[in-house]
Amino acid sequence: MRCLVVQTAFLGDVILTTPLVSLLRNVSGIEACCVVTTPVGAEFLRTQGLSTGEIIVYGKHGADRGPAGFLRVAGSARSWRPDCALVPHRSFRSALLAYASGAGRRIGFDTSGGRWLLTDTVPYRAAGHEIERTAALAGVVGAAPPGERVPFRLEVPPEAAEALEEKLLGAGLPEGPTVLVAPGSRWPTKRWPPERFARAAEQVAGRLGGPIVIAGGSDDRQACLETRKAVESGAFDLCGSLSLSEWIALIARGAVLLANDSAAGHVAAGVGTPVVSVFGPTVPEQGFAPYAEASRVASAELDCRPCGRHGGLRCRRGDLACMKAVTPDDVVAKALDLVGRSA
Repeated sequence: MRCLVVQTAFLGDVILTTPLVSLLRNVSGIEACCVVTTPVGAEFLRTQGLSTGEIIVYGKHGADRGPAGFLRVAGSARSWRPDCALVPHRSFRSALLAYASGAGRRIGFDTSGGRWLLTDTVPYRAAGHEIERTAALAGVVGAAPPGERVPFRLEVPPEAAEALEEKLLGAGLPEGPTVLVAPGSRWPTKRWPPERFARAAEQVAGRLGGPIVIAGGSDDRQACLETRKAVESGAFDLCGSLSLSEWIALIARGAVLLANDSAAGHVAAGVGTPVVSVFGPTVPEQGFAPYAEASRVASAELDCRPCGRHGGLRCRRGDLACMKAVTPDDVVAKALDLVGRSA
């Protein structure tokens, strides 16, 4: 059986889909797996050992925008000749792509926007974690139940770790436990104020005796810049200077990561780095908190939370109270608890 996985959501969603792919690759009746994903999703999956032949890139907001692009990707999926398609992404377009692939069996959630295009649906458990929800799709094609906890481990490419160390050496990074800060997020309402990240990082670094390193993608440049400027004791800003694999390696070598509700927290969970995530418009109960024991969520209880599944471009109340109510002291206490130091 040849199995296609359609996951064209954000990078964090692709990261949370890797356990599903691992489960499928271990099912005896499945001879091959292929993932349809975004350009950045494809780049990430290659860091995790998937070959080019196991990935179909769908640049839905770029090269494959519009009907012509959809048809091209659907043609590539069809040429791969899938027997079944699993659709963890609940959009209509993803279900349509699975249908257009020619897969005789199409498996997704009962809340999918295109559920009538699916042959099999699995109940979407709102109370579960996204990794567990997504992994449940594999059971339909014969994967054994993973037990109480779905295995989730991300790989750090050795060559990326070596390249990272050279860059850190060139930047003059001093010895000591590195405190990482990832102040970016795709959604403006999910960004904790840079000055608060700075205060928290300074206190944690002061207790651990190591440097502060700020990192993110090119879209996070402003948040990283503002955070670095607010760190009075000095920080190393690597925003936009690392490849995706080097970014994963950086998170893996950190003593602790301070982040928003973003992909960085999921990477930390996958590589075993303690992480404190600030949640504002979203809540952990939606299933997107870091999937690891060594993780904590810093948040404030407000009646307006959650105000959406992803956050938003602007706060409906207009004051971002959910983010401003989270204090640096709260984040510091959780970070020091994770690394075994009392506040």
